Parts: sequence; C-alpha cells; structure tokens
Amino acid sequence: MDLLLGTAKIDITPEHPVPLAGYGHRKGVMDGVSHPIYLRVALFEQIDETARHKQLVASADMIWWGTERMEKLIGKLTERFGLRRSDVILTASHSHSGPQTSALMPHIGLIDESYVQSLENKLVACVEEAQSNLEPVTVERGSSTCDVGVNRRKYMNGVVHFEPNPEGPNDNAVTVIRFRNESGETKALFVHYTCHPTVTNANLISAEYSGIAMEEVERELGGRSVALFLQGCCGNIRPALVRDGKFYNGGDAEVREMGARLKGAVLRALDGSLQKLTLRKLNGDYASCELPYQLVPSREMLEEALEKGEERERNWADQLLHDSTLIRESVPLELVRLDIAEGLTLLSMNAEMVVEYGLYVKAVSAGDVLPVAYSNGMIGYVSTAEQLNEGGYEATGSYYYFGLCSPFSQASEGIIKETVDYLLAGGQAGKSQNS
Repeated sequence: MDLLLGTAKIDITPEHPVPLAGYGHRKGVMDGVSHPIYLRVALFEQIDETARHKQLVASADMIWWGTERMEKLIGKLTERFGLRRSDVILTASHSHSGPQTSALMPHIGLIDESYVQSLENKLVACVEEAQSNLEPVTVERGSSTCDVGVNRRKYMNGVVHFEPNPEGPNDNAVTVIRFRNESGETKALFVHYTCHPTVTNANLISAEYSGIAMEEVERELGGRSVALFLQGCCGNIRPALVRDGKFYNGGDAEVREMGARLKGAVLRALDGSLQKLTLRKLNGDYASCELPYQLVPSREMLEEALEKGEERERNWADQLLHDSTLIRESVPLELVRLDIAEGLTLLSMNAEMVVEYGLYVKAVSAGDVLPVAYSNGMIGYVSTAEQLNEGGYEATGSYYYFGLCSPFSQASEGIIKETVDYLLAGGQAGKSQNS
C-alpha cells in the first residue's frame, strides 16, 4: 500500500507591523523583521479498496495556534479536504519572536485579527498546493543529539529558581524522519527536538534558532525539500545561554549560532545510518481529558485581586471578570495520535508540557512515538505533581498569563498519563477520557 505525500511552504511574515507574543515587557508593535517566518505543510494520503485516508501535519514559526479558533479552522479543513479532527496536527515551533495568534493571552501579546485570518487562509492554500503534488514516498528514520537546551528549573532550599540546571531532566535527542520520492529526492523532513526558541527577546520578527536551522537544512538538500520542525515538550527547557551561572538573552548572532548547532545535528543524522520504516495503514485518533484546577476563584476573590494585587494579578482578575466562560472547574487537554509508519507515530498536545511528559511518552512507546506539544491550540503550562508541590513559574506562576483559574491540581499528572496510555494503546477515536 503506497504512502503519498504532498508538501507546501509559504511565507507568513506579517505584511504590516503587529504585536509579537511571548514577553510581557514588549509593548506596541514589532520594530522590524530579523528573519522571515514560514508555514510548512505535509499532507499524507493513502488509498485502499474501500477508502481514501488523509493526514495533515502543519508546522509554523510562531508561538502557538489559538485554542478559540481551532474548532472553526479544523471544521474548514474537514469541509474542504475531508480531514477529521483526529487526522490533523497544527503545530508551532513556539518561537517568542512571532505574532500573537490567540486572544486568550492579551498580557503577553495582543492579537491582530487581520494577520491571523491571513495566516489561516494561507494554511488552506498550502493544503491545496500539497494536495496537487502528492506522490509516493518511502520513510526513513535517523537520530542525533544537540546541546542547545538546558533545564531551567533549579530547586534549592525549598524555592524554585529560574536558573540553568544541567543536572535536571532534559531531552537532547534530535529525531529526523526523511521522506523520499521515487527519484530518491528528499520530499520532506520531520525534525523533532525539545527546547524553547527563546534565544532572543528583541522586538523583531524571527524564525528563531529552529526556523533558521530548517531554512539551512532545506538549502543543503536543495530542490523543493521542505523541513518541518516538530517541537517536543519543552516547557522547562530553554537555550543554554549562560553567563556567571545565569541565563541571558542573545541577539541575532546567538540565534544563528544555535540554529547552526541544530542544523549540524540534523545533517549528522542524515549522514548516519538511517532506518527504513515499513509502511502501514494511516490511522488517526483523538482523546481529551479534563485537568482540574486547584481552586476556582469567586467573584469576591477576583475583585480583591483587581483592587489590591500586583500587576499580573490585576490583569488576570480583570480578564476573568470580563469573561465568565473562563471561570470553570477544569480545562480540556486535547491529544491527537497520528500513525504514519511502523516506528513513527506523532502524539500532539495543546499545551506547554514540561519535558518529563515527553520523556514519559518516549519511554512507554520504546521511542516509536514523538511527543509534539504546542499543537491544535494552547491551554498553558502543564507541570508534574512534584513541580506543583515545589512551585515555580511553570507550575504555579504562569497561569495568570493564560486566563486560567489557578494552578492545575496535582491529580492532573495521573489523568494525563492515563489518557496517554489509553491513546497509545489504540483507544477508540473521538472518545473523551475523564470528561
């Protein structure tokens, strides 16, 4: 049974100044463009005696896709291309040097509606282009390592510090999936790595280290090769720019340096011994689980925070008071599993997952499953039970910026792992766990 693949790539650099997302200190619109940003698409298709099955993976050089826009956007993909929700992964590199795409996080970047509408139109156009160049491909898998990332949670004397922690959990693996057409040319690459693209905090559009690396790899391969970056669970992993034991932000020189490191890792994987993967029937699956909050604030609590809190608390309280739909007992974590070949499955999550969850997915699947965070929306940071006990930005300090009611309950870790186990075991498509 053949596996068909179509690809496309389009420039999504804003045509007019827009606010960037990811840093609260940046005000107003961007100052300019350091590097253009792109959307890349891989459309898979398989035809058997009874059906035509498609899968879509789209990767963008931006911070995330807006949760509140997913239902309508995926509905459009369903109507136009026959793609089900369980067949679609719209992922982002999580670059903090791209436009805001969600109205739910106004305090770390305001959304420009015209830009996001243009982005979504370009996605549809890319899928149409990919559909027009479908051709049979083979699948190969290789690996390497990269030292760009380091753990950023350092627990000392009962307090979590935002500092380099080389001894902390990390995932330095670079997994490269190569799709070749019948002429032997590289049609597409998947590059999976785990590290925040936050080398720089300048108010400039940039594809960041991950996008720079993909551009350079495409040039090395030549032709019309398209390299899609798949971000892992990097919630507590950031670039290892360290001076005197502290993190610092770099500029374009550092972005290029980190990009060169990732590019080198990708080329080493391609130059190594690639494993040819056996084709299988394409399969997609979906599950969701409700992550309970530790606390649902009352109106009185919000009004007090609005009057007496520090700036982030006032902003948070104001947002929840003006949008009562955000005040609820839990929020859904949504996962999509795409089976592409034997030994190649993608598992996406609509959250900023810490690295421990990515390592868990790899461990329980013997490395066959690649965890892809920042996909099909964004609910916020998701930490482990231990981290929720310890505190720190990811676990208990970030919820203010995502319109969440409070940190998640410590029970969330068990709920997530149960859902991952269920989905990887082949649970019924579309079923919602713990909802």
